[in-house]
Amino acid sequence: MNMIEKIAPLFAECNFPVYVYLPDSGEFYQLLADRPESKPVPTNMQEHLLDDSVFYQSFRKGDTFMYFYFLRLEAYGSKFVIMLNTDKERRKLNTLAKSIDGRMRSFEKELQADLDEANESVQILRKSRQKMLKLIDGLVMPLFSISPYYEIINVNKELANLIGISDIPSILNKTCYEAIHGRTEPCEFCRMAEILSGEETGGQTIELDFNDEHLHFEHHMFPIYSHTGEMDEIGEFMIDVSENYKNLEHIEKYKEKVKHIQKAEVDKMNEIGELKRAYMDLSKNYDEVFSRNKKMSRALEKLISDNNVSELVRLRQDARDSKNKLIRSATALKNFQHALETQQEKYSELSKKTVYQLERLINTVNKKNVVNDNDLKIVLKTVTEEIKELRANLKISPPPEES
Repeated sequence: MNMIEKIAPLFAECNFPVYVYLPDSGEFYQLLADRPESKPVPTNMQEHLLDDSVFYQSFRKGDTFMYFYFLRLEAYGSKFVIMLNTDKERRKLNTLAKSIDGRMRSFEKELQADLDEANESVQILRKSRQKMLKLIDGLVMPLFSISPYYEIINVNKELANLIGISDIPSILNKTCYEAIHGRTEPCEFCRMAEILSGEETGGQTIELDFNDEHLHFEHHMFPIYSHTGEMDEIGEFMIDVSENYKNLEHIEKYKEKVKHIQKAEVDKMNEIGELKRAYMDLSKNYDEVFSRNKKMSRALEKLISDNNVSELVRLRQDARDSKNKLIRSATALKNFQHALETQQEKYSELSKKTVYQLERLINTVNKKNVVNDNDLKIVLKTVTEEIKELRANLKISPPPEES
């Protein structure tokens, strides 16, 4: 509500013309039923409206006198002149003037109360602004505002510390891209154009260099409106997320390490599986050797009982096969000595000893032109002892007695 609208209701009861002149703006109004209507300033009243004294003038119009009274008042820091045009006698006019004066005093009290309330609000706002400025300076993120022309208006301490300045006023009214980023033109990540066009803008991640340090920021820009509803500033703040990026890099490195470890574990498990399969093959191979040894023992027993030369020849062939099997078994044991070191050494020594004893036995038999009973007994004893020692070392129980 402007000044003329506040004054108009005071003269609602007047049944004669009332005019209001505003010296500051030169506006002139006629109040009709407490509604102001703009009028041009009468030329013959100009000098009286500008006169500082409060008095009335009368002018002859035909045979009638016209009476004009000028009341000069001041409210809300503005001056205004009330001009009354009436034919009422002075006494009635004084009564009306007193009524108006009473209203004016009441209006003046209301104005003073409003002024006191406004002053109190101003003080509260000042204190609130001081607290808000302290709060903004206490934020651990760079915060500042700029004009639509990129000129810096407000800056908090965190931004000043980031760009390494101690005198904050020295960068005010300078362009943000020059004072903060050291550039000659607006930054490529700036969203000024989007905000001015009324678009919604969210956060974005940017990378900047300050004091020879490469940093990552979560960057935000937002409009700031004046009390008239016009956008006259753009706020901008940045949240340092460099530590988060470092943590992400460390996590990625750890992920790679975990992948390598997992792969190594899988390879190790595969190798163990291969070793198990090889061990099973080796055990099977040994079972075949034991079976052949058992057959050879039976053949020797039969040879001793039958004294059959052809059986001896077959026995030599079986001995050769056993020898080859034992050699292959010894070779297999060597290939897996890292995984089964203790068992391998045990099997290797056992295989070597067995091969050696069997070779001696075979050589002895080969050198004999005629094998007598005594020789067969020696052969049988040697083979039996070797088989017994093999069973003991391999923890294999002796077979049941055959009929």
